[in-house]
Amino acid sequence: MQAGQQTVLLEAMGFTDMAVDAKNTLYLGGSLGIATLAPGADKPVPLEHGNLPVSTLAAAPDGTLYFVTLDNVVESLAPGSTAPDRLPFGELRQRSQIAVGKDGTVYLGDNQQGKLLTLAPGANSPSALPVEGVNGMGHMVVDANDNVFVSVMGKVVKIAKNATTVETVEGAPDNVGGLAVDAGGNLYATDIEANTVSRMPAGGGEWVQLPFSDIQGPSRIAVDDDGNVYVIAAIRDRGRQIIRLGVE
Repeated sequence: MQAGQQTVLLEAMGFTDMAVDAKNTLYLGGSLGIATLAPGADKPVPLEHGNLPVSTLAAAPDGTLYFVTLDNVVESLAPGSTAPDRLPFGELRQRSQIAVGKDGTVYLGDNQQGKLLTLAPGANSPSALPVEGVNGMGHMVVDANDNVFVSVMGKVVKIAKNATTVETVEGAPDNVGGLAVDAGGNLYATDIEANTVSRMPAGGGEWVQLPFSDIQGPSRIAVDDDGNVYVIAAIRDRGRQIIRLGVE
């Protein structure tokens, strides 16, 4: 479990969401657009895509970004590209956070219709998963086995691959501010009210609180392939920051 040094990387001003790719590049998104923070870098670099503000984003292992603009348009941006491609989700005004699977399948909840939509690579339109019990979807993440974890109406549920019903994740935080999975399939969640960051082992089991200190209102979370955990949270009197907890 992560028990290394806690480091404040930078102020989160303007950044409200984040993701990480297989090269451990951190992507920050929000009202300032999208920026990247490469391993070892001391400041983020804005992407050359017009600095379009985004409300949620996800990163595929190859660095392709998927995001929703403030106008509820879903787009993708391939590595090296400066022009995003619009994805055929339509304009979803009541939706979840966006997530992407290892194979590039995009997941987005349509809360107006109570459907979890998926868009496979190369598909011309999204499909709805045949699953019930997904009203009020919020934070979402997909593991390497295409299991989906999503916060729904104050709880976290698991939608196993090819499942038609949801399974409640026992012991999950009550006030989830963000979800993430690591390369080993461990699930992470922040609790914005309890000011905690917790981890559940792959396959289920007891949640263990990670040793973040002096954080308040932790929200979005990401975990890189080395096991470093990143959260957006306030700390002491410094406002909201991007904070990393390393491995020993």
